[in-house]
Amino acid sequence: MFLLRPDKPETEQDEAMFDASYKLFCERIIRQRLLVNNEVLRMGQLRQAFIDMVKANEGVDASNYRQDLLKKRLTQDFPQLAFHMPTKRNVCELVFAETLSKDALVDMLPDPSGTETTQSSELSQTDSDNETGRTKCQTTHEDTRTLYTAALFLKRLLSDTPGMSCPWPPTSENVNVTESQTVVPIGLYNLLSWIIGSTEEPTLDHYVNIDDDVHLKVLSVCQDIVYLASKGRKQTPKSLALGLTVRHLTGSSRIVSLLNRLGHCASWDTVLSLDTSLAQLTLVEGRDKIPKGFSKRTPTTLVWDNIDFGEETLSGRGTTHHTNGIMLQSVPGEPMSTAIRQPLRKGVTSFIAPPPNAYTTLPSVQKARATELVSTSAVSDMQNGHPLCCTS
Repeated sequence: MFLLRPDKPETEQDEAMFDASYKLFCERIIRQRLLVNNEVLRMGQLRQAFIDMVKANEGVDASNYRQDLLKKRLTQDFPQLAFHMPTKRNVCELVFAETLSKDALVDMLPDPSGTETTQSSELSQTDSDNETGRTKCQTTHEDTRTLYTAALFLKRLLSDTPGMSCPWPPTSENVNVTESQTVVPIGLYNLLSWIIGSTEEPTLDHYVNIDDDVHLKVLSVCQDIVYLASKGRKQTPKSLALGLTVRHLTGSSRIVSLLNRLGHCASWDTVLSLDTSLAQLTLVEGRDKIPKGFSKRTPTTLVWDNIDFGEETLSGRGTTHHTNGIMLQSVPGEPMSTAIRQPLRKGVTSFIAPPPNAYTTLPSVQKARATELVSTSAVSDMQNGHPLCCTS
């Protein structure tokens, strides 16, 4: 083993490296603005101003310079400065001259949100994003505790949510927007609506009112969370309907499996089980029923043909071969209205011969043949002793 002299602490290296910029920072910011102008600035603003000054004067990126190191140097060099931590833990520490009166301090306090703008380029308002040396245990602990408490509250709501309560398999009456809202807790729905800024109504008594198009998107995300929180044990209308729709439109098991891994729909096996159960339900309920719009005891034409579904399966086997058919019935004609029929006059009427053009003229050959038949009949009657009768 070799005993090596420990390296110079990183703090001392940083202080020596940024000494020129620190002196300029103290002259322009600390003395001029805090001590002379009696301004009140936040510690994050001072750190960002120091980082910008180092970048401008020395061309070095000092974004990793911790805020507590800067505070330590300011405390040693300027004992007349006062550091005040507000009651709100998410508000940055205030720095001002200790000689500043209370009334002047109240007037000079910056915006509580810490997002006030200044005309000086040395105090840019990026301290909330860049100050890695912030006193995290003091400023973010309250935020962490608030978020964690809210997460536990939502977790309890999700565990108490029963999910879909309809019998298996769910039909179209159970897979719609209204039924989807019943599986989503009010707290989860309202929280997402608040996060995306769709509403500012602070209530947990009912679902907040948002636009219809946003409502569908929020409801979709909420159903994904419900499905994910239950590890797929609680199905939602979206998980079942989306999986079944994609299967029927594409027949691809890979697409359904991909959507399932992303948490958007049920697994391939669940979708197949749902499709099979719906077919069995149709067979059971359709034995004693006829389709809607058809009548009993009416001549019916049925045409059926087998059609292969041609979908993809994980193993290449088990493809669907089903039969499609059509059912036809003639629509019964409506009875003729009695008002259309013309009434007839009572009594006996003489026969009215039709006009001459109603007769059909026989061809010459047929006419000659008819004459021969009449002549032959007359000769036969005379031979048999029957007289010829003439009519006038």
